[in-house]
Amino acid sequence: MLNRSSKSLTTEQEAYDYALDMLSYRDYSRKDMELKLKRKGAAPGIIAGTVQKLLEYGFLDEKRYAQKVFEAWLAKKYYGRSHLRLELQKKNVAERYISDILAQLSEAMEQERAEYALGNCLKRNPEKYDPATREGRAAIGRFLYARGFASKYIQKSINNIHGSVILMDDC
Repeated sequence: MLNRSSKSLTTEQEAYDYALDMLSYRDYSRKDMELKLKRKGAAPGIIAGTVQKLLEYGFLDEKRYAQKVFEAWLAKKYYGRSHLRLELQKKNVAERYISDILAQLSEAMEQERAEYALGNCLKRNPEKYDPATREGRAAIGRFLYARGFASKYIQKSINNIHGSVILMDDC
């Protein structure tokens, strides 16, 4: 580790070395890297030059970073599209890449994820999340909605688990 001290970054070479050190551990979005350099006391001109150099050499690649965030998110099988969007926004991924990543998540994948989340939910507390009761359906709806699933996937998941058509308006 090169620049872990509290010393501020006064030259572009120091900023570049610090950025490379940070990138050796994990990828960053452009905005995150700019914030890291700013927190280390780099001047705006130094930050712009450093980020441009990192982009030119391919060390800072926001599309690759967004894809890695998506792949890590895929491993968490309990979350829906809204959660993914928030995760990407929290990681400061540019909006143009967020829409590309969200396009990779098909409706079938999201439905499968909702049913997987619901199945695990039912295993944990079958009395609370009983799809046969009105209160159970409401609890299931809240559980899945809090994990980023849209109402149509919640509805289909409850119907698939319960075996009959239940409208969310009944909740």
